[in-house]
Amino acid sequence: MHLLLVDGSTYIFRAYHALPPLARKSDGLPVGAVSGFCNMLYKLTLDFEGEENPTHMAVIFDHSGKTFRNDFYPEYKAHRPPAPEDLVPQFPLTRDATRAFGIASIEQEGFEADDLIATYARQAEAKGMRVTIVSSDKDLMQLVSDKISMLDTMKNKWISYDEVQEKFGCGPDKVIDIQSLAGDSVDNVPGVPGIGIKTAAQLIAEYGDLDTLLERAGEIKQNKRREKLIEFADQARISRDLVTLKADVPVEVPLDDLARQPISASDVIPFLKAMEFTTITKRVASALEADADEIEADENLTADESEVETTASAESGEHTPEGLFAKRLAEVQAIPIDHDKYEIVRTPEALQKWVDAIWDKGYVAIDTETTGLDNQQADLVGICLATEMGEGCYIPLQHKSGEDDLLGGGKAPDQLPLAEVLDALKPVLEARSILKIGQNMKYDMGMLMRYGIEMSPIDDTMLMSYTTDGARNNGMDALSEKWLNHTPIKFTDLAGTGKKQKTFDLLEIESASKYAAEDADITLRLWHILKQRVVAEKANTLYETIERPLVPVLARMEARGIHVNRQILSQLSGEFAQRAAAIEAEAHELAGEKFNVGSPKQLGGILFGKMELPGGKKTKTGAWQTGASVLDDLAAEGNELAQKVLDWRGLSKLKSTYTDALPEFINPNTGRVHTSYAQAAVATGRLSSSDPNLQNIPVRSEDGRKIRTAFVAEKGKKLISADYSQIELRVLAHIADIDALKKAFSDGLDIHAMTASEMFNVPIEGMDPMVRRQAKAINFGIIYGISAFGLANQLGISRSEASEYIKKYFERFPGIQDYMNEMKKFAHDKGYVETLFGRKAFFPEINTKNQGHRAFYERAAINAPIQGSAADIIRRAMIKMESVLQESSVPADMLLQVHDELIFEVPEDRADDAIPLIQRVMSDASLPAVHLSVPLDVDARAADNWNDAH
Repeated sequence: MHLLLVDGSTYIFRAYHALPPLARKSDGLPVGAVSGFCNMLYKLTLDFEGEENPTHMAVIFDHSGKTFRNDFYPEYKAHRPPAPEDLVPQFPLTRDATRAFGIASIEQEGFEADDLIATYARQAEAKGMRVTIVSSDKDLMQLVSDKISMLDTMKNKWISYDEVQEKFGCGPDKVIDIQSLAGDSVDNVPGVPGIGIKTAAQLIAEYGDLDTLLERAGEIKQNKRREKLIEFADQARISRDLVTLKADVPVEVPLDDLARQPISASDVIPFLKAMEFTTITKRVASALEADADEIEADENLTADESEVETTASAESGEHTPEGLFAKRLAEVQAIPIDHDKYEIVRTPEALQKWVDAIWDKGYVAIDTETTGLDNQQADLVGICLATEMGEGCYIPLQHKSGEDDLLGGGKAPDQLPLAEVLDALKPVLEARSILKIGQNMKYDMGMLMRYGIEMSPIDDTMLMSYTTDGARNNGMDALSEKWLNHTPIKFTDLAGTGKKQKTFDLLEIESASKYAAEDADITLRLWHILKQRVVAEKANTLYETIERPLVPVLARMEARGIHVNRQILSQLSGEFAQRAAAIEAEAHELAGEKFNVGSPKQLGGILFGKMELPGGKKTKTGAWQTGASVLDDLAAEGNELAQKVLDWRGLSKLKSTYTDALPEFINPNTGRVHTSYAQAAVATGRLSSSDPNLQNIPVRSEDGRKIRTAFVAEKGKKLISADYSQIELRVLAHIADIDALKKAFSDGLDIHAMTASEMFNVPIEGMDPMVRRQAKAINFGIIYGISAFGLANQLGISRSEASEYIKKYFERFPGIQDYMNEMKKFAHDKGYVETLFGRKAFFPEINTKNQGHRAFYERAAINAPIQGSAADIIRRAMIKMESVLQESSVPADMLLQVHDELIFEVPEDRADDAIPLIQRVMSDASLPAVHLSVPLDVDARAADNWNDAH
C-alpha cells in the first residue's frame, strides 16, 4: 500500500506566484491560484502508475488561526504578514477542487499541516505502508525514513536519506536538533544567535544530540560560540519544541478513510466549469471519456449564486509570500553547490552540447568574465553558462600563461578561439525564443555589443530584487547570502587586492572556472526564486514595463558616449588654478599670515584661535570644525576669510573633479567619454552615474556651466538638451490634487511668481525678484519636507519668520499638508511609500524612537513618491524614445540622462525635426499607465555644446 500526502499550502502558493493573475470572466473572482492548483493536482494523479499508484491519498492544509505552538510561544510566526488580498477568496476553492478530484481534503483546528502529515505518515509507516510526502519543506525532512520519502514535483526530485544528509549534514534523526540551534527567521523560531545549519551540524556531529551539547557547552573552545550556547540554552530548547512535528495528533479523519477514490466526471467537471477553466475541463473530460457539454457547472459555485467565503476558513495570514519563499528556498538549497561538478569547456564538441542544451531548455544564465569593470575598454576573458541549477560551465577564451608574470606569457593552452565561440553562441544569445538571464545584465550586454552580439530578450536578477526590495543589497553575493544562505567565492580570494590585484586573464583557468561557473549557477538559482517574488509582491508591472526594457537602452547610451573637448578642459584647468591661487593670496592677506588653505586644522587655528571668532566648536580630536556649514554661517555674518576659503574650495573641487579628471576618462578607442549608469542604486528610481559621474556637474554656478561647454557635438552634428520643466512640482500638484497649482501649470503661469502672489498678496507683474526667490525656495523646499530651520538658513531669515512662511504656505495650499500627513502615516504603517507607477521606496527604520532620525525618514517618505514618480516618468520616456525616433527616421542618438534632462546628438540639419518628437515623447511619457492632471512641459534646444543647449 502507498500513501501520498500533499502539502496543500505549498501547492497553493506555488500556483499563485508561478502564474500571472487570473480572474473569472463572469464576475472578476480571482482564480489564478485555483487554476494552477488544479493543473498541478491533476498532473500528480497521472504521474504515478502501476505499483507506484497510491492506494491512499490526501491533500493536507493549514487551518486558520493559532496552533498549540502559540500557547507556549506566542511569537511563533508573529512576523508573517497577511495573505495577499486576491488570494484569500481562493483558499476555500482549493478545498473544493481537492474534493472534486476525489481526494480527501484534510485540515484540523489547532494544528499545522505538517503535524497532520507527520501523524498520518507515522501511522502508515507503522502499518508497513510506503509513504510519499509531496513537498520540499525542510521541516518535513525529519520524517524521512526507509518507508517515508519526499517528492519535490517542481524539480521532479526525490528526497531520501542522502538528500537530507546533503541538506543538513546529518541524517533525518538529527534534523530537529540542528533546526533547534539554527532557528528559522520565517517562522520566528529563535534558535541560537550566530549559529547556522553548517555550524549546528558540526556541533551535533561532535556531541551527539542537543541535550548533550547544551550540558557540555562549557567545553567548547570558541569563546563566542560557547557563550551563545550557554546564554541561549533555554531558547534552543523552546526552538526544539517548535520545530518538532507532532506525530500523534488525534486526527478527525482516520487513515483508512484516505483510501483513493477514482476521479468522477460528475464531480470534477461541474467544479471546473464553474471556475470557467476551459482548457483543463476539456483535457479531463477527454481522459474520462465524458461529454463536458452535457454536464452543468456547479450552480453553488457559479458567478450568479456563489458567495465565496473569505474569513475564518480562508487561512488569512497563515501562509504568506515569505512562507512560500522559505519553501522555495529549501527546494533550491536542496541542490548542492558543488564546484567540482562545474565543467571547463575546451572543445567544440563540449561547446555544442551546451548550445544544444540552451535550445532545449529555452533559457540560460550567462555571465562574462573580463579584465576590468569598464565594459567599453575591458577585454573578454571567458563566458560562463548555466541551464540547470547545480550545473554550470566556464568557457575560457583569453587567459594568459605564466600567472606569476604580470605581463603574461602568451595565451594559455586548451582554449577555444574567441571568434569560434562567439559564432556558436551568437544564434542562441540573439534568439527571441531563448531567455538570457543575468545579474546586472547591462554590463554583459554592453560587453557583448562590442563583439557584435545583441542579446535579447533578457531577465536581470539584480533588477528583480530592486523592484521588490528597493536599492539595498542587490549585488549577487548579498542576494546569494540572503536567499541561498551561500557565500560565493570572492574575486579577491583568487586575484588578491590593491595594486597587486591580478586581472582575470592572469588567473589560472581551473580555479577561475569554479568562480565563474558558480556565478552563472547562483544567478540561475536566484532567478528561479526572484521571478516568483516579483509576481508575489505585485512588482511585475514595474519590472516588465520600466526596469527590464530600460537595460538595453542604457547599454546603448553607455556605448555611444559623448565627445569631450580636451583643449577646453585644459584651458579651464589653467583658469581655475590661476583664480584659486589669487584667492589663496587674498586669504593669506586677510589672515595676516600664510597658511595651507586646504588644511582644516590650520584654517581652524586662524579663524577660532588667532582671530577668536565666536561660535567655534571642536571635533573629538580637539581640532576646530571648519566644514561647509560652519564657513557658510561665518560668511553670512560678513567674514571675508570664510567666504574666500569657500570660493577656493569650490574652484579646487571643480578643477580636481572635472577639468583635471575628465580627460582621463576619454576612451582611446572612441575618443569619447562613456559614463556608467547604476540602475538599481537609488531607492526612488533615479539613475546614478559613475566613471565619470556626470550627474553632479554644477549647473547653477557660472564655473559649473563652463565645464558643460567642454561637452560638444561631433563635427556636422548638434547636441539637443531636453529638460522637464519643474516636473517634481507638477507631480506634487497631481498627487496632492492642488487645484491652484494645477491651474497655474495648465495656464502656463510662472509657478514661483504665482506662489509668491498667493502667499504674500503681491501682484505678479513687477514682482520683486527677491519675493519670487523666496517663493521658489519654499516651493522646492516643501517637496523635500524642509523645516523652518532649513528654510531660515536658505533664505537668511529668522526661524520664526520661516515658520510663518511655511504655515502660510499650507494655509494657501491645504492639500499639501494633507498629502504630507498621509504619506507619513502610510510610511509608519507600511514601512514604505509608492510612486504613481508602483515603485516602493522602503523606510524600515521610520518608527525609530530617535526623533532626529524619525524626522529625516518622514521627510524622505514625503519626497519619495514625488521624486520617484518623476524618475519613473523619465525612464519611461527613455524606453519609448528610441523606437519613436527610429520609426520617424530621425537619426538622433540618446547619449546622456542627467536628472530631469536628456541629451541627444543629431545631424545639424535634422535638429529641427528631432526636437518636437523628443518633446512629444517626454510630455506623454506617463501615458497610458498614468494620466496626469497637469501637463508635462519640456524645454528643448540644439547647440554645439551642452551648456548652450541647456
